[in-house]
Amino acid sequence: MPPRSHSTSDLGGKSMALPGSRPIAQGVVFPMLLAVLPVAVLAQSRPEGKLADRARRAGQIVTELVREADHSPPQSLLNRATCVAAVPEVVQVGLEIGGKVGFGLASCRTPTGWSLPTFVALKGGTFGLQIGVQSTDVVLVFLNENAPRLISTTSFDLGGQASVAAGPVGRNLSAETDYKLTAEIYSYSKTKGLFAGINLAGTKWEIDSRANRAVYGETRARDVSGLLRTDGAAGPALVQPFLGSLRRHVGATQR
Repeated sequence: MPPRSHSTSDLGGKSMALPGSRPIAQGVVFPMLLAVLPVAVLAQSRPEGKLADRARRAGQIVTELVREADHSPPQSLLNRATCVAAVPEVVQVGLEIGGKVGFGLASCRTPTGWSLPTFVALKGGTFGLQIGVQSTDVVLVFLNENAPRLISTTSFDLGGQASVAAGPVGRNLSAETDYKLTAEIYSYSKTKGLFAGINLAGTKWEIDSRANRAVYGETRARDVSGLLRTDGAAGPALVQPFLGSLRRHVGATQR
């Protein structure tokens, strides 16, 4: 179902559409946050269909991440990935002060393949000269060995408990450049149809417990660490589009 457009005409005498990817009327700060963020959150309250669509879109994002060789992460980085998260349509809104929210999935490599994914959320405030509402797809590539433990915590700040950097692009980067990958997490966002590195330092990572309960049940959803240690091949059909894309485009095992 296409996203519904919500409009208003009483903010500065001009109209705007929420949520969306086009700039909207200037002069609106906190009213935009109050309007957009609840819409993005409430959209997650329709369980099955919404979660299936989220998993499908997460798989598409991974496919798109590697589609253009000149704008893809270097193969050496993908080979070293311990976990990958894909978050479709992170909504960012602001005028000098802004906020962002997005919901996606994360999976980690196990000895036999990609794990059962946990549902996650990215939330946070940003400061800068931002005008209007923007929506972007985000991919996070984790390289540190303790990534599954970090991901399974209830919440953490990117750039706080783990170093995060804008990801390099170009599959043919030199070996010298490849081995200078020192951050624990590399982040990418899609702009104008192509992926590029993006700095997400200060963004809060959270486990989407409600979505996990809807997919895995109350008991299993409480053990996120257990999900990330379990091969997802035999998991719910709902999450398979995401896992299938990881197997095809990132690789089943770490190299």
